[in-house]
Amino acid sequence: MIRLNRVSYFYEDFKVLDNISFDVKKNERIVLLGNNGSGKSTLLKLLAGLIFANEGEYFFNGKKITKSYLKTNAKEFRKEVSILFQNPETMLFNATVKEEIEFSLNEFDIKKDAKDVAKEFEIEHLLDKNPLTLSGGQKQLVALAAIFANNPSTLLLDEPTANLDPKSAGWLIDFLNEKELTTIISTHNLSLALELGNKALVLDNTHKIIFDGKIEELFENKEILLKANLIHKHKHKHKNLLHSHYHIHDWS
Repeated sequence: MIRLNRVSYFYEDFKVLDNISFDVKKNERIVLLGNNGSGKSTLLKLLAGLIFANEGEYFFNGKKITKSYLKTNAKEFRKEVSILFQNPETMLFNATVKEEIEFSLNEFDIKKDAKDVAKEFEIEHLLDKNPLTLSGGQKQLVALAAIFANNPSTLLLDEPTANLDPKSAGWLIDFLNEKELTTIISTHNLSLALELGNKALVLDNTHKIIFDGKIEELFENKEILLKANLIHKHKHKHKNLLHSHYHIHDWS
């Protein structure tokens, strides 16, 4: 379904993605892991067709995704592939939540009521609100409802739990797990990885893929976790005993 072949993306002489290759099958649930600055957000933008590789090839459903391809096939591609940015405000531009959802429905000629979409995301009480006046978590849910309105087959989520409280984060994980979707979800929160997917891609600070495999196998590979800065070791006290051990990086 998705195939990247030796993809690199760079500004002048600074590589943000370096020689990236991987495959994603239909309905696979991928967790994209890596420290801040490793290139996760850039990779998601490339998969969404918002930026294009300087080197290498990107295929979606057998079609090579390029600027020229999207000039004539953008609507078809964007109906299938939706992205949710880490900062949801960048995606909200309508006067009300209802209009935000209706914009997506109209864009793809989908005969569905905005109220039904809002109900699925438990935000029907916000339909008449200006989305920019909402809390960070509510904005996240509104943006997700808007992109989900067109029933994409592939969902790209950039740190989707960053603005959510624990209850909302749990709801989102359950919601995604119930759907037949291909999902690629970026996070640097290793403690959420097992709940967000079953396969991991790990980027390190050299902007290369250093792991591509089952999440359970990643958890057993201390060398990779350290290289990607997903765990750290520090000293601390238990009563009068000073010792050190590894800790998971689980920032929100």
